Amino acid sequence: MDFKLQTFGPFLHWLTLIVLCIMPVLLAYVIYRLGRLPGEVARSRSHPQADAVSICGWMGILTLVLWPLALVWAHLAPGKPLGGSSGTDEQDALVGRLRAARQRLAALETRLP
Repeated sequence: MDFKLQTFGPFLHWLTLIVLCIMPVLLAYVIYRLGRLPGEVARSRSHPQADAVSICGWMGILTLVLWPLALVWAHLAPGKPLGGSSGTDEQDALVGRLRAARQRLAALETRLP
């Protein structure tokens, strides 16, 4: 019985060694970046509880339950609307457009038999 891969033996040994050395470093880097992500998002959005979000993100790496919660928490800042706009002018314009659309819909409904 002749094995075809025996000629690649030394190459495969070195490749395995390289993979076994690089994979733990790469895995540690990915864990580090994922642990920092909720805190970075919270700081970039100037969240008032950015430090707590960061701690929750790091604890979430250990528990795997808190990390998605920390990421959502980082995006939700208290006192800010979810749409991202805080000006009343934009809200007034949106309410005006909604009223106009309601009037157009009522006009269309009156035309129906």
